[in-house]
Parts: sequence; structure tokens; C-alpha cells
Amino acid sequence: MKRFYGGLMVLALVALTGFLAKKSRKPYVETAPSYRIEGPANAPVTIAEFSDFECPACLSAEGPRKQLLALYGDKVRFIFKDFPLERIHPWAKTAAIAAECVGEQGKFWEFHDLLYDHQDEWVNAKSPPEAIEAYVKSLGLDNATYKACLKDPKTAALIQADIDEGNRRWVDATPTFFINGKRFIGGLQLSALGPIWIDKILGKKNG
Repeated sequence: MKRFYGGLMVLALVALTGFLAKKSRKPYVETAPSYRIEGPANAPVTIAEFSDFECPACLSAEGPRKQLLALYGDKVRFIFKDFPLERIHPWAKTAAIAAECVGEQGKFWEFHDLLYDHQDEWVNAKSPPEAIEAYVKSLGLDNATYKACLKDPKTAALIQADIDEGNRRWVDATPTFFINGKRFIGGLQLSALGPIWIDKILGKKNG
């Protein structure tokens, strides 16, 4: 009997420890510079994408991603995260840094679309950095501000912060999406399973 009650005490302590840890754990909040965020701050659903501008799978996921955002409208907040896989995509970080500096001048999403829509063009150009620079110039930005941003260590630090976060969350492929914290890898999972999970979240909110 003593062994029985001792076992119950151990189970009770484990349960209490888990409950207290859960109560003290703050809810995860997706963060990023405002220019990399679309949708209302109070949206019940937050989708974060860890992506790489040179990644063909990320390009393929653009259609499903945009369809999902159009389907749910202001119920969804979308956040873009940089996760350049430099070992296989040598120009991904160059593109990400350029996107940050373009974003500071209010043109992040235009540049984001340019990089994906013309991915094959700039990736296979004789000089990818020059091709990226041409897209930047086409947006009519202040060149001095843009150049200063490229050299600012804070710009690279923003990207490294995303990489570090992705590593903490076991991201090992792009694109990886998190919908209110639940992982979906690639455009196929996003389009096939994403709506099911979002509907479940919205059902809970409306219930």
C-alpha cells in the first residue's frame, strides 16, 4: 500500500509540475519587422514562413500561400522569415539582405514577388548580385539609403535572428510554415492540411 500511495504522490507531483510550467510559459508570439508582416495584428491565425529566395520549392509554394491568404482574408496574419540555405543556395543571403533594405523603404512585398517571379533569371545570371541590384533600381528607391542599409550590421543581424529562431524550431527545409505554432513543410502540406488546421482554430475561436 505504501508503494501504491508513493506512486500516486509521484504522479501528482509530475502533473503539478507540468501544470505550473504550462501556466508560466508565455504564449509564442511571431515577430518580424513590420514590412515583413501582412494582415491585422489581432487576427486569430498567424502563419510564419521560413523561406529562401533562391529555393525552387519556395517559389512553388507561392501559389498555395497566396490562395490561403486570399481564402481567409483578415482572419490571418502572415509573417515572412528569412532562412537562406547558403550551402546549396549561395545567393540566397544576398537576396535576403537586399530585401531587408528594400523593405525599409516600403517595397518589401514588391521586391519579394520580383525575386520569386524571376527566380530562374537572377539565380542563373552571370552575376546574380548585379541582377538583384537591377530589380532594386526598378523600384525607384533612394539609392544612398539603400547602400547604407546594405553595410549596416543590423541588417545582417535581422536575418541571423531568423536563422537562429529557425534552428531553435528545428527548421531544416524551406519553405517551412508554422500556423499558430503547428509545422507544415512545403506548399503541398500547406495547401492540403493548412485549411483543415485553420478551420479547426477558427472553430475553437467561434465555439
